[in-house]
Amino acid sequence: MLAWFLELKTFAGESPYVLPGRAVRFGARARIVSHSTLNVALNRLAVGARRFSPHDLRSTARSYLAELGVNVLVAERCLNHSLGGLVAIYDKHDYLDERRRALALWVSFIETVERGEAGGLITSVFGMAA
Repeated sequence: MLAWFLELKTFAGESPYVLPGRAVRFGARARIVSHSTLNVALNRLAVGARRFSPHDLRSTARSYLAELGVNVLVAERCLNHSLGGLVAIYDKHDYLDERRRALALWVSFIETVERGEAGGLITSVFGMAA
């Protein structure tokens, strides 16, 4: 993942942001991007697919973590979800090592998709071809 972010950073120019936008001035404050910028870019890329938002990327990751065999608690912690109820009260473990392993598995899967070798798993999770 670090390599991907470093590659993205090469396109950022002098900006301290990995994915900078054009600054928009509102009075004395400048906002780097509007709240809908990423949504618009994603929907332009997904021509012919249903509309989705950046939050759908979290849902997708969570679905694949389950398909990849990651424990429910670990997958939820990967998304920084609160575990709630008795789990939140009694289970104080941070699952850091488990999350690292799960996210390494996720990266490995993404790399497999990039190489065009993950069609079966994509079909099994979403019922569609890669």
